[in-house]
Amino acid sequence: MFQVLLRQARSTKPTQLNQQLRFLTKYSKNPQIIIHENPPNHFNFSLSSKPNALTIGSSTSNDPKPENFQINNNFKELLEKTLSTKIYNDFTFIMEASTNGDSFMPIYDFREIPEYSRRPYIENVFGYVQVDKSGKIKPETWQKNDMYQICSGKSGLPKFTEYLYETLQEECEK
Repeated sequence: MFQVLLRQARSTKPTQLNQQLRFLTKYSKNPQIIIHENPPNHFNFSLSSKPNALTIGSSTSNDPKPENFQINNNFKELLEKTLSTKIYNDFTFIMEASTNGDSFMPIYDFREIPEYSRRPYIENVFGYVQVDKSGKIKPETWQKNDMYQICSGKSGLPKFTEYLYETLQEECEK
Protein backbone atom coordinates (compact mmCIF):
# COMPACT_ATOMS: atom_id res chain seq x y z
CA MET A 1 0.00 0.00 0.00
CA PHE A 2 1.59 3.22 -1.10
CA GLN A 3 0.47 6.66 -0.09
CA VAL A 4 1.54 9.63 -2.12
CA LEU A 5 1.79 12.77 -0.09
CA LEU A 6 1.78 16.16 -1.66
CA ARG A 7 3.33 19.02 0.21
CA GLN A 8 3.36 22.67 -0.81
CA ALA A 9 6.77 24.20 -0.25
CA ARG A 10 6.77 27.28 1.98
CA SER A 11 9.11 29.13 -0.36
CA THR A 12 6.79 29.05 -3.37
CA LYS A 13 4.24 31.63 -4.40
CA PRO A 14 0.60 30.73 -3.70
CA THR A 15 -0.03 30.25 -7.43
CA GLN A 16 2.80 27.72 -7.74
CA LEU A 17 2.63 24.23 -6.38
CA ASN A 18 5.84 22.48 -5.57
CA GLN A 19 5.10 18.80 -5.22
CA GLN A 20 7.28 16.46 -3.27
CA LEU A 21 6.43 12.78 -3.55
CA ARG A 22 7.11 10.49 -0.63
CA PHE A 23 6.29 6.83 -0.79
CA LEU A 24 5.23 5.26 2.48
CA THR A 25 4.31 1.71 3.22
CA LYS A 26 3.97 -0.43 6.33
CA TYR A 27 6.60 -3.04 7.06
CA SER A 28 5.07 -6.41 6.10
CA LYS A 29 6.17 -8.14 9.31
CA ASN A 30 4.99 -5.38 11.65
CA PRO A 31 2.38 -2.67 11.01
CA GLN A 32 3.90 -0.46 13.74
CA ILE A 33 6.82 0.31 11.42
CA ILE A 34 6.55 2.69 8.49
CA ILE A 35 8.96 2.44 5.55
CA HIS A 36 10.05 5.74 4.02
CA GLU A 37 11.36 5.03 0.54
CA ASN A 38 14.18 7.25 -0.71
CA PRO A 39 14.90 6.09 -4.26
CA PRO A 40 16.99 4.56 -5.52
CA ASN A 41 17.21 1.52 -3.24
CA HIS A 42 17.25 3.23 0.15
CA PHE A 43 14.64 2.62 2.83
CA ASN A 44 14.29 4.29 6.25
CA PHE A 45 12.33 2.45 8.94
CA SER A 46 10.41 4.51 11.48
CA LEU A 47 7.65 4.37 14.08
CA SER A 48 6.18 7.51 12.51
CA SER A 49 4.86 8.61 9.13
CA LYS A 50 6.43 12.02 9.73
CA PRO A 51 9.50 12.45 7.49
CA ASN A 52 11.63 14.18 10.14
CA ALA A 53 10.97 11.67 12.92
CA LEU A 54 13.86 9.70 14.38
CA THR A 55 14.31 6.47 12.40
CA ILE A 56 15.03 2.99 13.72
CA GLY A 57 17.55 2.57 10.92
CA SER A 58 17.93 2.12 7.18
CA SER A 59 18.55 -0.55 4.57
CA THR A 60 19.00 -1.12 0.88
CA SER A 61 16.02 -3.52 1.07
CA ASN A 62 12.41 -3.10 2.21
CA ASP A 63 12.85 -6.45 3.99
CA PRO A 64 15.98 -5.78 6.04
CA LYS A 65 18.38 -8.42 7.29
CA PRO A 66 21.22 -7.90 9.78
CA GLU A 67 23.77 -7.79 6.97
CA ASN A 68 22.06 -4.88 5.15
CA PHE A 69 20.47 -2.96 8.03
CA GLN A 70 22.19 0.11 9.51
CA ILE A 71 20.94 0.83 13.04
CA ASN A 72 20.38 4.47 13.96
CA ASN A 73 22.44 4.82 17.16
CA ASN A 74 20.23 7.69 18.35
CA PHE A 75 17.22 5.34 18.22
CA LYS A 76 19.19 2.62 20.01
CA GLU A 77 20.04 5.07 22.82
CA LEU A 78 16.39 6.21 23.02
CA LEU A 79 15.20 2.60 23.21
CA GLU A 80 17.65 1.77 26.01
CA LYS A 81 16.74 4.91 27.98
CA THR A 82 13.00 4.27 27.57
CA LEU A 83 13.31 0.67 28.69
CA SER A 84 15.43 1.50 31.71
CA THR A 85 13.11 4.25 32.95
CA LYS A 86 9.60 3.38 31.76
CA ILE A 87 9.29 -0.40 31.53
CA TYR A 88 7.92 -0.36 35.08
CA ASN A 89 4.77 1.36 33.74
CA ASP A 90 4.06 -1.13 30.94
CA PHE A 91 0.82 -2.95 31.79
CA THR A 92 1.77 -5.96 29.65
CA PHE A 93 4.86 -6.67 31.76
CA ILE A 94 3.18 -5.68 35.04
CA MET A 95 0.66 -8.47 34.37
CA GLU A 96 3.35 -10.93 33.32
CA ALA A 97 5.30 -10.20 36.51
CA SER A 98 2.41 -11.57 38.57
CA THR A 99 3.24 -15.07 37.25
CA ASN A 100 7.02 -14.67 37.60
CA GLY A 101 7.40 -14.09 41.33
CA ASP A 102 10.90 -14.15 42.86
CA SER A 103 12.77 -14.22 39.54
CA PHE A 104 14.43 -12.18 36.85
CA MET A 105 11.81 -11.71 34.15
CA PRO A 106 12.71 -11.15 30.49
CA ILE A 107 11.41 -7.98 28.83
CA TYR A 108 11.12 -8.89 25.17
CA ASP A 109 9.85 -7.57 21.90
CA PHE A 110 6.80 -9.15 20.30
CA ARG A 111 8.32 -10.31 17.00
CA GLU A 112 7.80 -13.85 18.21
CA ILE A 113 5.73 -14.10 21.36
CA PRO A 114 6.87 -17.16 23.32
CA GLU A 115 4.37 -19.89 24.08
CA TYR A 116 3.08 -20.12 27.65
CA SER A 117 5.85 -20.97 30.14
CA ARG A 118 8.55 -20.62 27.49
CA ARG A 119 11.38 -18.12 27.38
CA PRO A 120 11.74 -15.87 24.32
CA TYR A 121 14.74 -16.18 22.01
CA ILE A 122 17.70 -14.33 23.54
CA GLU A 123 18.02 -12.05 20.48
CA ASN A 124 14.43 -10.85 21.14
CA VAL A 125 15.02 -10.01 24.83
CA PHE A 126 15.62 -6.30 25.52
CA GLY A 127 16.73 -7.06 29.07
CA TYR A 128 15.55 -8.24 32.47
CA VAL A 129 13.86 -6.88 35.57
CA GLN A 130 13.71 -8.42 39.01
CA VAL A 131 10.31 -9.52 40.28
CA ASP A 132 9.69 -9.82 44.03
CA LYS A 133 7.94 -12.73 45.80
CA SER A 134 4.54 -11.08 45.47
CA GLY A 135 4.87 -10.76 41.69
CA LYS A 136 5.69 -7.04 41.52
CA ILE A 137 8.50 -5.59 39.41
CA LYS A 138 11.19 -4.16 41.68
CA PRO A 139 12.01 -0.54 40.75
CA GLU A 140 15.42 0.27 39.27
CA THR A 141 16.36 -3.37 38.57
CA TRP A 142 16.58 -3.06 34.78
CA GLN A 143 19.48 -5.00 33.24
CA LYS A 144 20.15 -4.60 29.52
CA ASN A 145 20.71 -7.68 27.34
CA ASP A 146 23.77 -7.07 25.16
CA MET A 147 22.69 -9.92 22.86
CA TYR A 148 19.46 -8.17 21.80
CA GLN A 149 19.21 -7.65 18.02
CA ILE A 150 17.19 -4.71 16.67
CA CYS A 151 17.21 -6.45 13.29
CA SER A 152 16.89 -10.21 13.64
CA GLY A 153 17.80 -12.53 10.81
CA LYS A 154 14.89 -14.75 11.74
CA SER A 155 12.03 -12.31 12.27
CA GLY A 156 13.08 -8.82 11.16
CA LEU A 157 12.53 -5.58 13.08
CA PRO A 158 11.02 -5.34 16.58
CA LYS A 159 7.37 -5.22 17.51
CA PHE A 160 6.62 -3.34 20.72
CA THR A 161 3.91 -3.54 23.35
CA GLU A 162 1.27 -0.84 22.85
CA TYR A 163 2.74 1.17 25.75
CA LEU A 164 6.31 1.02 24.43
CA TYR A 165 5.15 1.72 20.88
CA GLU A 166 3.21 4.84 21.88
CA THR A 167 6.01 6.06 24.17
CA LEU A 168 8.75 5.52 21.57
CA GLN A 169 6.66 6.99 18.75
CA GLU A 170 6.06 10.15 20.77
CA GLU A 171 9.76 10.48 21.55
CA CYS A 172 10.76 9.85 17.93
CA GLU A 173 8.47 12.63 16.74
CA LYS A 174 9.93 15.29 19.06
